[in-house]
Amino acid sequence: MASKSPRTGQIFYFVKGSNEDRMENLRQKLRHYSAVSILFHYFGLILIVGGVPMFIPAAIAQFMDHNAMLAYCFYMPAIASLIFGIGFTKTFHKRELDLGSATVLSAFIWLVLPFVSAIPYVLAGELVSPVYGLSPVDAFFESMSGYTATGLTMYTNVEILPKSILFWRSLTEWIGGVGVIVLFLTVFIRRSGTVAHKLYSAEGRSDRIVPSVISTARQIWLIYLGYTLAGTLALMALGMPGFDALNQSMTAMATGGFSVKNASIGAYGNPLYEDVIMVLMLLGGISFVLHSKLLSGKIKVFLSNVEISTMFFIIFFFSISIYLSMYWGKISAPGMQAAFFQTISALTGTGFATVDLSKWNEFSKFMMTLLMIFGGGYGSTASALKLIRVAVLIYAVWWTAKRALLPEHAIVRFKMAGKVYSDKELQSVALYAWVYLTILVVGALFFMFSGHSAVDSLFEVASAEGNVGLSVGITSPFMPVYQKIVLIIEMWAGRLEIFPVLILFLAPFRKYIK
Repeated sequence: MASKSPRTGQIFYFVKGSNEDRMENLRQKLRHYSAVSILFHYFGLILIVGGVPMFIPAAIAQFMDHNAMLAYCFYMPAIASLIFGIGFTKTFHKRELDLGSATVLSAFIWLVLPFVSAIPYVLAGELVSPVYGLSPVDAFFESMSGYTATGLTMYTNVEILPKSILFWRSLTEWIGGVGVIVLFLTVFIRRSGTVAHKLYSAEGRSDRIVPSVISTARQIWLIYLGYTLAGTLALMALGMPGFDALNQSMTAMATGGFSVKNASIGAYGNPLYEDVIMVLMLLGGISFVLHSKLLSGKIKVFLSNVEISTMFFIIFFFSISIYLSMYWGKISAPGMQAAFFQTISALTGTGFATVDLSKWNEFSKFMMTLLMIFGGGYGSTASALKLIRVAVLIYAVWWTAKRALLPEHAIVRFKMAGKVYSDKELQSVALYAWVYLTILVVGALFFMFSGHSAVDSLFEVASAEGNVGLSVGITSPFMPVYQKIVLIIEMWAGRLEIFPVLILFLAPFRKYIK
C-alpha cells in the first residue's frame, strides 16, 4: 500500500502489519523497563534493610573492641548500602509486582545481600588483621552461611575473633533465620496487598497467623524476639556470660548454629546449657502459626498438629537408634543427652554440636543425613524438605497401597490429620522432593569426585542444602574453591526452596520459553 505526503508529494510505502510490529516492540520495551524499575526499587529498599544492621557491630567494634579501624570496616559498607539503597528507591518508582517478578526479586535479594554483608570480613583482613578477615570467596561463603542460617564456617578459630565480628555472624543468622523478606515487610510495607502477599509467598511462605500478611510478619518478629530474649536470660541465669548467652540464643532460635566457641556448645560442658538450647532449637523448628496458638493457650491444638507429632516421633526414634548403634558398635558412644541434642540439632537445621561427628560410625552419619533432609516445621526458621512434606510422603505409601487393593471405581481420598489433599498438592510435594534430592545427589557427586566417601559427601551437602551447618570435617577454608561454590549454591537454593533460584536463572530467557 502506498501513500503520498500532502506537503512534499513523497511517496511512503507501508508494509501491512509493520505499525503493529513497532507498537508491539514498544510495548515489550516498556514492559521490560517497568520490570527493571520494579526490581531496582525494591532492591534499593532491601539494601537499606541490609545496611542498617551493620551499624550495630560497628558500634560494638568502637566501644567494646576499642578498634576504630575495625568499626570503619562496618561503617563503610553500611553507609554505602544506605546511599545506593536510597538512590535506587528515588530513581526507580514503585510499581505493582507480579508473582514472577517477586520470585526473581526474592532470589536476587538472597544472592546480593550476602555479597554486601561479606564486605566487613574482607576489609577486616585487609585493614585490621589477617586472622580477622577472609578472602572474597570465603567471606561470601561465610555471609551466605549466615543469612541462610546454615552455620558452616570458613573461620578456623572463632575464639580469637573480636566481639564485633562474632556478633555480626550471629546477627546475620538471626535476621536470615526468620527471613529477610519478613523483615522487609515489617519495616517498609504499611498495609497488606498484592505486593506484600507475593513477596511473602516468594520466600517460600504461605502460613499466616492472621489474615493480613503485614500483621503476620510483625507478629512473627514479636514472637521471635520474645523467645530470643527469654533464651538469653535463661542461659545467663545458669551462669553463661552475657555476650555468649545472647549470641547462642540468637543462633539457636534462628536454627543457624554459628557459635562463639570452636567446639560449639560442647565447649561449655554444661548439660543445663544444652537443655535450654535444645528447647530453643525446638522452638525455632516449629511453625510460628503454631507458636501463636501455643501462646494463646490452645495447647491441645498445638499438640495435635501432625508436624508436632511427626517431629517428636522422629526425635525419639532417631536418638535411640543412634545411641544404640554407637553403643553396640563400641565406638565411644555418646550419652543419651548427646544423642538427643545432635538429633534435634540436625532435624531443626541448627547445626550446634556437643561431640565430634567425624568420629561417629557410618550408620549414625547416615541417620543424621536423613534428619538434615527432613528438616523442621513449615513456616519455621528451619529449612530442608519440611516435616509436613515428609509426613505426606510417608503416608502416601500407605495410601497408594490401600488404593491398589480396592476396586478401581472406589474413591479413596488422601486425608491426613483432618485435611484432604488434592492430586495437585500431592504432585507438588513429590516434585519438590524429587528436585531437592536430585540437587543433593549432584552436589555430593562433586565431593565424591574429590575422593570423599559417599556418606561423608552426602552428609556435608545435606547440611548445606538443609541449612544445617553440621560438618564431618570437609568444610574448611582449605577446601577447593569449586567445592565452596557448590556449597554456596546449595545453601542459597535450599533456603529459598529451590524454585526461585531456578526461575532467576531462567528469567533472562523468558522470551524463548513457550
